[in-house]
Amino acid sequence: MNDINNCLESEKFLPVISSSNVNNSDTNIISVISNKGGVGKTSLAVCAGFYYSVWSDAKTLVLELDSSPGDFGPIFDIEPSVSLEMALKFPESFKNYKKNLKENLDVMKGLSDPIAAEGVGRENLYNLINNLCSEYKNIIFDTQTVLNSLTLDVLVISKTILLVSDCSLESMTRILNLFEILTKKFLIKNTAIKLIFNKKRLLDFFRVWDFSKVTDMPIEGFISYDSKFNKMLFMSNFRKVFVTKIYKQLAGILKNGSSG
Repeated sequence: MNDINNCLESEKFLPVISSSNVNNSDTNIISVISNKGGVGKTSLAVCAGFYYSVWSDAKTLVLELDSSPGDFGPIFDIEPSVSLEMALKFPESFKNYKKNLKENLDVMKGLSDPIAAEGVGRENLYNLINNLCSEYKNIIFDTQTVLNSLTLDVLVISKTILLVSDCSLESMTRILNLFEILTKKFLIKNTAIKLIFNKKRLLDFFRVWDFSKVTDMPIEGFISYDSKFNKMLFMSNFRKVFVTKIYKQLAGILKNGSSG
């Protein structure tokens, strides 16, 4: 957490809390976040994209903000030149830098490296998002585990933030710290943040129950561990995604929460 705390002292990390930055009143903007790797954040973000593209019957984009680099390139077989990096430079031509997966569902690969991410100004980011909002009813951001200015700028304009944890004590401690930073340091409404526990096994319930007793964080839902699921389903045969536990249980959570 020291790296995060050091970053918070930087003036560039203070986002402007104003809905006027982005004309997104008609767009359902969702961010999927976690400061613990391996919790299934990318899988949940893409499954959310599948859900909204079907449920709302409207154009949906899943946009990768991970610049470590992320997984979208190999998962969706996207060329390096087709990416968020180019869309930020030419926002009016963003359609050239996304890939269509199925009816109503597009994806956009993230930046090539962390240095490129740090060079993205808020004005450039919001200019692109304004253009995206004219095309898409739903935009889901898959963020990286490191909290940076790019992620914070997106969280500020998100109507729903899915905070993802697995059921380990390490992960629960990390996401609790992240929740406090976002709500107390950056004044993000705690009602926008929805906690989801992923990869839950049978006995994990008791550990999560103990966690819920010592924190005020409401738990939005649980997703069971599925040994048959892997991210390559998105590329090899996406129709199989609809019968997985992760998709069906996430769809139930999103439907009950009425996000969007």
